[in-house]
Amino acid sequence: MRRLIPLLLVFAGCATTPTTPAPTPATTTASAPCNPGHTILNATLWVQSSAEFRAASTQTFAAARRALDEALADRTRTGATEETNADPDQPPAIVTDVDETVLDNTPFEARVIQAGKTYDSASWKEWTAEGAAPPMPGATEFLQYAKSRGVTVFYVTNRDEDERPGTRANLERAGFPLDPNVETLLLRSTTSDKSPRRKHVADRYRLLLLLGDDFNDFANVREASWDVRDALVKEKESWWGTRWFMLPNPMYGSWERAAIGSGGTPCEQAERKVRALKR
Repeated sequence: MRRLIPLLLVFAGCATTPTTPAPTPATTTASAPCNPGHTILNATLWVQSSAEFRAASTQTFAAARRALDEALADRTRTGATEETNADPDQPPAIVTDVDETVLDNTPFEARVIQAGKTYDSASWKEWTAEGAAPPMPGATEFLQYAKSRGVTVFYVTNRDEDERPGTRANLERAGFPLDPNVETLLLRSTTSDKSPRRKHVADRYRLLLLLGDDFNDFANVREASWDVRDALVKEKESWWGTRWFMLPNPMYGSWERAAIGSGGTPCEQAERKVRALKR
């Protein structure tokens, strides 16, 4: 059979009718199937499972404790742009966000991931009604220490009013201080902007520190561009770690809107995030 191969090639070369090449298939880029729940899988697993996250959270609250001592010793120090009252005799207070700052909602995130879904208001409110979120590493110890130093802790959150009972029960279960004589749980009413609620505290207290996981826990930049937000980070450079304390939250936040805009399904947003990556 090997001797016949050259002859076959010769006869093929003598053929007078040209062979029409087969059409080349169009090149397509197939998108991998998208599971909406998986768009926050790595971030949620990191927060739940990594020693690195626990170290970062513990480190943040330890630094906040040292800064609180310094602020109490210096009666001229304030920690919020809304603080304009120079009266050093005002009672001291701090403002903290709730979700992903002092309460860890990754069990909720795990539920929706395993169900192949993402956040929706109904399932979220079922979760907050349970009041079952554990405290963030270091949060209980820090807030209890603040109370022991005579500092009132205000919780400024964008949870809705109908979430108050579950939220209050959750804070109590986590061991966080709640003043029996002052309403310190300030929920969203007409706006997601937290500045008016911080001002409400600052008008009555010497506001020393802010803690959060989103830039809007420190300044109203909800609709601001990436460049504006970055410029404010630099402008307040000396406040980070001394008056303002940011907890890492890679799962969600206003940073997403600044990076890729709003709208679209979770899978469409994930595609926009890929395009927004810098190389």
